[in-house]
Amino acid sequence: MITSDDLARLKIRHIIFHDVPNNSKGGTNIPTLADAETEIDSSRAGMLKDRLTRALGSKSAYETEFLPETSSPVPDEVGKFTAKSHSIKHFVDMSQRLAQYLFDQQGGQMSPGLLCVIDIASAGRASLAILKLEREQGADLELRTIDGRRRFEMSVLDNLVFTDGTRLFKSALFIRTGENTFRAAACDSQRSVTRSTDVARFWMRFLGCRATEEPRIATQKWFDATVNFVNSYITDPVEKNDVYEHLLSELKSKKTKIIPKKFIEDYIPDSYQKLYSDFLADNRVSLQGFEKDTSDIQSKLRRKSLYTIKGVTVTVPVDEEHLVDIETDQIVVHDQLQNIVHK
Repeated sequence: MITSDDLARLKIRHIIFHDVPNNSKGGTNIPTLADAETEIDSSRAGMLKDRLTRALGSKSAYETEFLPETSSPVPDEVGKFTAKSHSIKHFVDMSQRLAQYLFDQQGGQMSPGLLCVIDIASAGRASLAILKLEREQGADLELRTIDGRRRFEMSVLDNLVFTDGTRLFKSALFIRTGENTFRAAACDSQRSVTRSTDVARFWMRFLGCRATEEPRIATQKWFDATVNFVNSYITDPVEKNDVYEHLLSELKSKKTKIIPKKFIEDYIPDSYQKLYSDFLADNRVSLQGFEKDTSDIQSKLRRKSLYTIKGVTVTVPVDEEHLVDIETDQIVVHDQLQNIVHK
């Protein structure tokens, strides 16, 4: 999974833009492909890195992996380009092929946009970012021809990326970690995305990717890791109980997505936030969002509450009901006391 450290250590090396209109049936549109990279100064490179980091660290981002079988050329192009050093010509040619494929797939109902391909290093690891930026009506896209080669000027960034309220339309980042392994994430911030399948409808298909884990598996892993963390590291009984209650509330709510990063910010005590983040990473639980599916942990979420005449409440998981005996004049709990919480 892509970590905050990966994003913090991104370094932009080369960037290129291609104007990709929608491909209406019977239409005459063709993509405008640049022949040369866009020259970018350090200030704009830093701003672009910040926008990319925010997008891929947002609630609209999903951890992804390449599909084993796909008609998309993206996995093969990313794999070949990041496998070794390439010339600028190779970078330009590769980006043009991606832009042409995007145009081929982009029907009349899809929004036109600029495809932006970025050659990136993350802590020395070869990486590639692919972005689709919204093509706003009337936006000034300065295309210049120098020595017979066309390129979009830096003003594209000013007009489409750095304007107030502009978001990265769609984005993806692939960081090479081994011979055939990558850490990857994809994001669609064009609209409010509530399910990983929303991303998959177009952008994931173009990328030739899928979410790394089934939602039910990701949900159970996060639940189990959080329970283990609470039991192992949080010592204060009140804090321990509060986090556990927030965990159950999050899973029982009508929310369709779990965002561990936001859960940490909202519910984990400050003194435990980094420890919990590291614990999730050690247990291969992503901080990025995933679709919620509690089907495998339903029995762990359901509770049965028993109320006595004197106002005592005993709550027990439904799959552990055998721990409580209900007799005529008493309730007997067959369990060890872990802590006492005063509220």
